[in-house]
Amino acid sequence: MPPAIIAVGAAVAGSAAAAAVGGGLIGALVGATVTVGVSYLGNRVIGTPKPSQTMLDAAGRTQMLVQPVTSHHIVYGEVRTGGPLVFAHTRTDGGSKLDILHLVVVHAAHEVEDLGTVWFGDTAITLDGSGAATAAPWAGKVHVWSHAGHPDQGADGVLVAEAGGRWTHNHRLRGRAYTHLRLRYDQDAFASGIPNLSRLVRGRKLWDPRDGATRWSANAALCILDYLMAPWGLAAGPDEIDVAGWIAQANICDEQVATLTGSEPRYTCNGVLDLAGRPLDNLESLLTSCAGRLSFTGGKWRLAVGAWQPPTVILGENELRAPVSYRPWRSRRDLVNIVRGAFTSPAQNWQPTDYPPVADAASIAADDGEAALTLDLPFTTSHTMAQRIARIALRQNRRQKSLDWPANLAGLRLAAGYPVAVSLGRLGLAGTPFRVETWRLTEEMGVDLALAEDAADVYAHDPSWLKPM
Repeated sequence: MPPAIIAVGAAVAGSAAAAAVGGGLIGALVGATVTVGVSYLGNRVIGTPKPSQTMLDAAGRTQMLVQPVTSHHIVYGEVRTGGPLVFAHTRTDGGSKLDILHLVVVHAAHEVEDLGTVWFGDTAITLDGSGAATAAPWAGKVHVWSHAGHPDQGADGVLVAEAGGRWTHNHRLRGRAYTHLRLRYDQDAFASGIPNLSRLVRGRKLWDPRDGATRWSANAALCILDYLMAPWGLAAGPDEIDVAGWIAQANICDEQVATLTGSEPRYTCNGVLDLAGRPLDNLESLLTSCAGRLSFTGGKWRLAVGAWQPPTVILGENELRAPVSYRPWRSRRDLVNIVRGAFTSPAQNWQPTDYPPVADAASIAADDGEAALTLDLPFTTSHTMAQRIARIALRQNRRQKSLDWPANLAGLRLAAGYPVAVSLGRLGLAGTPFRVETWRLTEEMGVDLALAEDAADVYAHDPSWLKPM
């Protein structure tokens, strides 16, 4: 069956739901079938676009942090990032002046695939094979040592030898990816003071249920799966994952789609997750990378990325236990006709940058003006991918039909997120595709469904409407 999802950012404990309905068999059934869901849209509302807190945080991601206490950062995919300064030491180079400075900056609270390009501010530094800077004004003044965060990595030998006992063989930073930077004072090289260090980090290695291997990947479905199963995430066990469904979604993410100049994977996830954030906020941010919806239902976590899934179930008169409530149009205040936002642009030194807005000219005219949705994409590094995700959000909004469907026991075979086809001649619906937004078991053993209109063209892609940056 297709993966189960709902488009609300809400969580209801099974025990609380059971208490609300009553004890005994009914309470047990309701408690066992409560759905918890998260959408990539979260609680975003229509209004004047403004930077979200997520993108404001991303704007400072390339900074070297100097603070006594900070949270762990998780790097997914490939992105430029700074990190907290955890050690600084000055020493002499045989003279009377303290002209050598050692710095240690942690980029990720886990092992990474690679620590790549070094930046001082927004300037990339050229290094030789040993890590020594080769270009003026830093040649002979800068040396870099990289540590990928292996769980059993040893201490940095240069620091042990040159830090005057303040860095010992016990200072291994196991499971922490970090840079050791040694600077030799020069007023021309460091006229603005200590440089702000950041790196291009190819981040966390991910378990792939398709072959059981653990390797680096930017596949959006695998990144979300990693957060669900990680001990610092939701700590879900393998038996709590809809593995077959996840494999299907990972394959969809890997599909190639056309861009302005070639092709790219359908969905990748590239960004930094701050573990100080609430799990719900972190999930919403990760889901933006794939226009995804996530649910916990039937004891399993299930994911649906932004792609068309044809209905496999038909709902009609025989599946009703009471009159249906039909709304052919959204409220005017809930309509969107333009989607704007920011993504992380490699072309702009990996800083938050506005992607080309996605608009529906006919809808703007029909609505007598713009109704904008701000959709920031902190885990997206391609402006064409950002436009595709924004277009899905816009098209989903313009599909306006919705139904409150009081199902009989036939509703038990469904769950939140399942695609269904509705055939009700009296409403002019003949196999019209919908998706289950919410699913609720009632005391009389019926199932109340909230259905939202869906369509294949919501997810269809044509590179001709992509705009260049």
